[in-house]
Amino acid sequence: MRLIVNRFTALVAIPATIFLVIPSCSKSKNNSSNGSMTASINGTAWKANYGVGGSLIVAANTFEVAGAEIASGDTTEFSVNFYTPIQVDMAFSSDTAFLDIQYSDLRTGALYDGGSLAGHSVMVITSYNTSNSQIAGSFSGVLYNVNTGTDSVTVTGGTFNTSFSLQ
Repeated sequence: MRLIVNRFTALVAIPATIFLVIPSCSKSKNNSSNGSMTASINGTAWKANYGVGGSLIVAANTFEVAGAEIASGDTTEFSVNFYTPIQVDMAFSSDTAFLDIQYSDLRTGALYDGGSLAGHSVMVITSYNTSNSQIAGSFSGVLYNVNTGTDSVTVTGGTFNTSFSLQ
């Protein structure tokens, strides 16, 4: 499940890619459709209703977790990317470590970033089980629109809990 090959050249491809990737993950040994992802965006509840999946890209020491909310007239998605090794119950931020949280809105074409391109984000891994290939965490941040640079969204109370596959 490789969502982002090169963040600087594939920004537009990220939202469309998730819909190609997540369904294929559910057929693997780790059933990503049983995962969950929630957050509040500018005070409005968001919940993934389309498979949530995770992937540990071993060669790059990178985790990727993603989920999508498909609603009438609009589809949005979150992608959370961070480096390993994992330290459970220790907060880290995009200011001090590689952490990138992206939120995209397919209807408007807006891509918001909190980490590698703009903004600021914080995350805590709350559970990491390598035996069962499960990971859970919480996240928040201020994500800036990388297309326009003129607006931002505030993400609070973000959580994910999903299985992951090795890539």
